[in-house]
Amino acid sequence: RWRTTRRAGPAAGASGPDPAVWLPRVQLLVARERPGADRDGLALAFKGGHNGERHNHLDVGSYTVALDGCPLVVDVGKPTYTAASFGPDRYRAWPLRSDWHNVPEPGGRGQLPGERYRARGADVRITADGAACTVDLAAAYPAGLVRSWRRTVRLVRTAGGAGYVLVRDDVRQLPAGGALLRHVLAGEVAVDGDAGTALVAARGRVLRMSWEPGLLAARVEHRVLVDPQLRASWGHSLTRLTLATRDAAPGTGLDVSVRFEAAEPPH
Repeated sequence: RWRTTRRAGPAAGASGPDPAVWLPRVQLLVARERPGADRDGLALAFKGGHNGERHNHLDVGSYTVALDGCPLVVDVGKPTYTAASFGPDRYRAWPLRSDWHNVPEPGGRGQLPGERYRARGADVRITADGAACTVDLAAAYPAGLVRSWRRTVRLVRTAGGAGYVLVRDDVRQLPAGGALLRHVLAGEVAVDGDAGTALVAARGRVLRMSWEPGLLAARVEHRVLVDPQLRASWGHSLTRLTLATRDAAPGTGLDVSVRFEAAEPPH
């Protein structure tokens, strides 16, 4: 089926958006922290699928996070189309490549175009406490680059209302060069690499990211937007926060998580 909706939280007759929706054919999960709320709290979208879709981006395993309706961990979206957008040079456009999506890059290598480059083994869990999806991303990359890359993206609801999103990457054998975890962020970004935290702020909302700094080193880049379509969506610029594995020997495993939760605006 194109759509399978499973409710968690409010009764089936409650108004407002579904608390979680899984679209199996395109492997898209959308989940909200507060069931029945259109914009309040955290909202997560996660994409499995493959890289042979119409108007494709190289984004298998990518996710976005919004807070109170404000997108903070984002998908850049499509730039203004040109003739090159529909030919062999399509992926020279940076917004379409995997290095500007929220996906890993094993050995610093990006994903490849084509339907065979896909997520495998999707496992979706939707309960009253949240929603999660696990996929293996290894087949989205050049053959033999990585044996297994299991990514689990989870939205967790808590009794106290302080929900969070957790992204876990469990890798069987890292290639030479370790791995890069990309995050495209919209708004003002303040990073403390030693503490393993970042604050992403826009429109009065603040999202806190956290990771294990002993395992992942942070690097920040800002990209000025010149395309009018992208500027209309995001303003002057976007930020890319890359978390690179530290001292990862080829053939070793990796198990790391990045957490996202609401934070108070700084005074």
